[in-house]
Amino acid sequence: MKKNELKLSKKTTKILNEIKSSTPKIVFHAKNIMVTLRSKEQLKQWLERYPSGSYRINNA
Repeated sequence: MKKNELKLSKKTTKILNEIKSSTPKIVFHAKNIMVTLRSKEQLKQWLERYPSGSYRINNA
């Protein structure tokens, strides 16, 4: 592995760990799926696809 690839890999790993450790703003549940969302626009799209779905908004 080259230096640049290793550096990119470390940077990518760091970003992924930050995403995994952050609390999602919106959690949407429908039938057999659970989706974590970051914006109300995304929530609107999911509610159009699954009108019977439910969601929870975290204030953390």
